[in-house]
Amino acid sequence: MQSLPVFWNHSRRARRLSLRVDPTRRGVVITLPQGATRQQGLNFLQTQTEWVLTALAGLPPPAGKGSRLPVDGKDRLVVSCPQARRGMWLEEDRVCVSGAPEHLERRLRDWLKERAARTLPARVRYHAGRHGFTPSTIVLRDVRSRWGSCTRQGRIMLSWRLVFAPPAIQDYVILHELAHLHHFNHGKAFWDLVDQLLPGGSEARKQAEKWLKTHGAALLATL
Repeated sequence: MQSLPVFWNHSRRARRLSLRVDPTRRGVVITLPQGATRQQGLNFLQTQTEWVLTALAGLPPPAGKGSRLPVDGKDRLVVSCPQARRGMWLEEDRVCVSGAPEHLERRLRDWLKERAARTLPARVRYHAGRHGFTPSTIVLRDVRSRWGSCTRQGRIMLSWRLVFAPPAIQDYVILHELAHLHHFNHGKAFWDLVDQLLPGGSEARKQAEKWLKTHGAALLATL
């Protein structure tokens, strides 16, 4: 734990000490409420050592040549093709990245964001039209805490990292958010509607929720 990067967040709104793992910086963010000291924060961190190490171990490795990355749920090998002039492309079980190897991760992220922007809103519009929903806006965001959200004004937000998930999981998240256009809560009527929208009903929902619980945090931390 001595070499673990620690980042401090001083908050007047926080009522207690808390910490979270920052997947981008691969360290720990300690939030201090007003009046708390850094030493108190470090003492708290010591009591959470096991949890922190487990969370860090569960993070995906940085993307690069030879790493593996899911695209639409299919695990693919990242391959550097510096002599190619094709940008990026999928080839069987590989993601091929042209250009200088030192720019590979940035090019990979840009390509995945573009793919998400091309496919995910279209998927939302398809399901919305099929089931009679009218979202006011569809936006993609670079968030690491949730897959999607819906506002009372009908704005659907999705994490662009949903592009990593299998199509069935993408559909579950999208239908979940669309259902909030009718029920802005998680009551029984809401879940009944989600089950009606999903092919496979409640069993499909349970499987999707299980998949997200198992794989979601790691995918939200990717890139």
